[in-house]
Amino acid sequence: SQLITRHLDIEARRLKAKGQGYYTIASSGHETNVVFGKVFPYKDMAFLHYRSGAFMVQRSKQKNENNFIRDVLLSLMASKDDPVAAGRHKVFGSISLNVPPQTSTIASHLPKAVGVALSIMKAKELKISSTLAPDGVVLCSFGDASFNHAVAQTAFNTAQWIAFHHHPLPL
Repeated sequence: SQLITRHLDIEARRLKAKGQGYYTIASSGHETNVVFGKVFPYKDMAFLHYRSGAFMVQRSKQKNENNFIRDVLLSLMASKDDPVAAGRHKVFGSISLNVPPQTSTIASHLPKAVGVALSIMKAKELKISSTLAPDGVVLCSFGDASFNHAVAQTAFNTAQWIAFHHHPLPL
């Protein structure tokens, strides 16, 4: 999966050089996300950074979605046939793999991840049926440049507040 991601990065550069591609930010530096794509089942929702290609390649193997590579190439070329963003922007996402499509350089997807995690807890508490498993987790990746952004800090603080108030540590 890491090699496939690297090849997609190289192809993005080739397409750009030929004037056929428009997005060349590589997944380099985030290759170890492949582990999370392997360990966590596709039923666990994932909000991903735009460099989490290895995660997506590995997760797509859980459902044998062989069209993932084709879909990424379509997004790199801003093709209207791109099933995720219809040519507007390269973005990772898949309904069947539980990856809501979004792109964020400022960690705006972190509060969404916290909200979904809270919804899992609330659905269990209120005995409401949900498409997400009651013991499911929500994964979220982001880049180091986002760490100090106010949106990221708000998400961290909210998650910490929820964890403390719902599962306080014994004194």
